[in-house]
Amino acid sequence: MQADFSKIYHEYSKRLYLFIYGKCRNREIAEDVLQTTFLKAIMNIQGFRGDCAMYTWLSRIALNTLYSEGKLANNNNSSLDELSESNPDIFISDETDPLQSIIEKENTDELYRRIALLNEDQQKIIKMRLKDIPFKKIGEAFGKNTAWAKMNYYRAVEKMKRLGK
Repeated sequence: MQADFSKIYHEYSKRLYLFIYGKCRNREIAEDVLQTTFLKAIMNIQGFRGDCAMYTWLSRIALNTLYSEGKLANNNNSSLDELSESNPDIFISDETDPLQSIIEKENTDELYRRIALLNEDQQKIIKMRLKDIPFKKIGEAFGKNTAWAKMNYYRAVEKMKRLGK
């Protein structure tokens, strides 16, 4: 089982860290909650029934940990929270995250500083993609189509790249 958990940690830790950081806006808290999440997951793996994706299960553990420790930031986007709670499988995506190059080059604080400089719709789109929400679901959330979501996403990413120069 240890080899399996190493694979799970490697596959989900970065994405889960970004999810946690987005909720608490504190690097140390995010790191602590990430480690606590994986510890709880190891201790309770027998409780994972496979009714949802592994990432969904891990993110729920992380969110519950944040709630129980009172570590959530006050400036979370409630519409994204409602979206995730009403449909937890919305975070599952087979698409590659185009923000990966920015994430790898920059620290998390810089990433969120750049996101804060975007307009409100672009911020929501980027945050939804950080949670791996598919473009189709993003378009639906805005009452638009997939092409609109992709176009606005790529414009936001390009703007973030320019802000880094």
